[in-house]
Amino acid sequence: MPHRPLLDAAAHAFALVAFADADLDPAEVTRFTTFVAGDPDLKAASSAEIAAAWAWAIGEVKSSQSFGAPLVSIRIAVTSATDKAVVMRAAQAAVVADGVERDQEDAAVSAIAEALGLDPKDY
Repeated sequence: MPHRPLLDAAAHAFALVAFADADLDPAEVTRFTTFVAGDPDLKAASSAEIAAAWAWAIGEVKSSQSFGAPLVSIRIAVTSATDKAVVMRAAQAAVVADGVERDQEDAAVSAIAEALGLDPKDY
């Protein structure tokens, strides 16, 4: 299976936001797959690639004591403006994935924006 750094970064961003409230709703897992399938920069990913990226990302997020490790994974993979936009779309999609917007999720989106050198106020 080919390694897809952008898919991995998007999965980490989505997982970081989705699990920011320490609860992973099944709708959030489904929404990640739907997000990837509809995103013009990610939709070429296979089901197996999507599942592998999600499993790695959610595992890392759940085992992390803070946003640190997932943010490092995102920063390593994302360098271009286009890739940053994809990751921020993933983060924003996660905020509404379970139908409830929470302060912790907004804080996670801000942390991702800052890690990418973007202004959190824009998100």
